[in-house]
Amino acid sequence: MTTQVEGSPYALAAGDGEQLSWFDAAMTLKASDPALGVIECTIGAGDEPPLHVHANEDEWFYLLEGAVAFHCGDATMRGEIGSFVHFPRGIPHTFTVESGTARFLLINTPGGFERVFALAPKTVEEALAALNQYDCEVVGPHPRNA
Repeated sequence: MTTQVEGSPYALAAGDGEQLSWFDAAMTLKASDPALGVIECTIGAGDEPPLHVHANEDEWFYLLEGAVAFHCGDATMRGEIGSFVHFPRGIPHTFTVESGTARFLLINTPGGFERVFALAPKTVEEALAALNQYDCEVVGPHPRNA
């Protein structure tokens, strides 16, 4: 099973992909390419990232299950099943799972940042180091902790 998409077609069945993690969240790598990264994420309330800024990539979220508040700059956008949200690079952002859990596709361009989840952080210190390794600056706590 491959997730490298550059130059050749491929398909993954439901549930297939490299299994990665972020705290207790389940991350399934669907595609990893210099141009694009795609992760299927199942995450619970409390495992969201702190407020952060990407130097190199834009992010898109397509919500498959649950309810999420997406925080980007000064805006908060409510997301329900089928919502599609864009976070441009250079703008502080995060999200809050408002249901018990949420499942979404996380898409980043260019690719590369999706590999942060291969570091599988389990502590705040590990998460900060992982984000830093991928040129992602933490600029504040998660809104629930502010």
